[in-house]
Amino acid sequence: MKTENTYSEINKSIAKNTTVMFGAQIITWSASFVLLMFLPKYLGSENYGKLFLALSISAMIEVLIDFGGSYLIPKEVSRTKSRTAQILSNFGVTRFIIWIFAMTILIVFSYIAGYPPVTQLLIIILGFSKLWEGAKRVLVSGFQGHERMEYPSLGAIADRIFVSALVVSALLLGYGPIMVAIIMAGGALINLIVMVLFSNRILDRFPTFQWSETKVMLQVSIPYFLWSLFSIIYYRVDAVMLSLITDDSVVGWYGASYRFFDIVMVFPSIFTTVVFPIFSRLWVDGKNEMMVTFQKSIKFMAIMAFPVALGILFYSENIVGLFFGLEGYTPSVIILQIFAISIPLVYIDFILGSTILAADKQKTWAWVGLSAIFINIVLNLIFIPYAQANYGNGGIGAAISTFGTEAYIFGFALFLLPREYLRSLQFTYTVNIVLSLALMLLVMWIGQLSGLPWIISAIFAAITYLFSILHTGVLEPRERAFVLEQFRFSRLKNKILRKSETTA
Repeated sequence: MKTENTYSEINKSIAKNTTVMFGAQIITWSASFVLLMFLPKYLGSENYGKLFLALSISAMIEVLIDFGGSYLIPKEVSRTKSRTAQILSNFGVTRFIIWIFAMTILIVFSYIAGYPPVTQLLIIILGFSKLWEGAKRVLVSGFQGHERMEYPSLGAIADRIFVSALVVSALLLGYGPIMVAIIMAGGALINLIVMVLFSNRILDRFPTFQWSETKVMLQVSIPYFLWSLFSIIYYRVDAVMLSLITDDSVVGWYGASYRFFDIVMVFPSIFTTVVFPIFSRLWVDGKNEMMVTFQKSIKFMAIMAFPVALGILFYSENIVGLFFGLEGYTPSVIILQIFAISIPLVYIDFILGSTILAADKQKTWAWVGLSAIFINIVLNLIFIPYAQANYGNGGIGAAISTFGTEAYIFGFALFLLPREYLRSLQFTYTVNIVLSLALMLLVMWIGQLSGLPWIISAIFAAITYLFSILHTGVLEPRERAFVLEQFRFSRLKNKILRKSETTA
């Protein structure tokens, strides 16, 4: 009975936070798609390349400021909720100190790299925004540890709507990438304000800073920091290497495809954000329940990853044409197709990495991240010049390097997982997933032959896949009933629109 109650509690927590975050994501997605349609076209591939490069470099600095907190904070809070205020305070103060150091590095690097003045200014603007972004991420991690993601969802909505509305207006008025970066920094500040307004939902007292505890936490967070640092480097170093080997236009082609690739990463990102504190709690209190939750998470990622990959692969030219314009971004099509092939690996790697970190193997996982950097750099040094010389598009080589690095991470993750996790995995549902994908592909092919607008065809294909998944035995009867119940329109609407709960 206790086990059944535990599974029910886990299911409810995952369902509540996933549906709330996904409901919010529908809004932020809409805003992101608007940005995709305006930014590359109005900035042009060269200016967009500068902006994408600055975003990539600032994302790497963000990891230094975070110092592993995105993993350690929710992990510690989920296990000792009574210490939430102290944990958040300690990390908040240290992030301010680290930000000063990080900004110095950022300014020196942009000067040594010899970037144009516009690119240097973009890097500095986005670097300054990391001060309040770091504070926001502390609060978001606290909400994550309490498994109450409705409040970070509200902050993300406010941020994205503000940025999209003002960026589009600025572009239509003729402003360039500098104004876009300033608006992005403003959106992050609004997000922080929303988090502060709702912080009393998880903070029962005014937090105070304690240096003795902070030193211990910083030592514990080093492996998480190293993993975060190494992973963001091998994710973002492609853009830096492209900028050094090729030109801004190639970076722009690559950045356009990568931007869309980033958007579809929302599925595993949301799910692992929800499930990571649960994994962390269960590793201490319920090993068997954690193994079952891991297995179901892998199944869910497989169900999500393959149709997304197939859809992007099939409609890559239509996607690039709609959001970026084929006139200036035709080379992005092949890059996006390579990214599509990588999607199943990346989705599964999200779950594998979260499981390993929750299982207190962060030191070993950090070493894996470090080795992945060298793998990625070597692959980029081989494939970027080759693709640039033979196809005039070094972005093809960078995308191939991303796939190779994800395959390497996947192999090491399987090696590090507890053996019983792998032995107990069941893949009896894979045949039905393949059948569902075949039906989806058939609908897309018929839609293309009939001249149906590709977006309508894609919607029909997605509905076909979902119907097939629900009726071909991929989900167990209890899972199917639970999914249908959670995603009834009335229930989903209530979850998204319901008033925020007050703290008990």
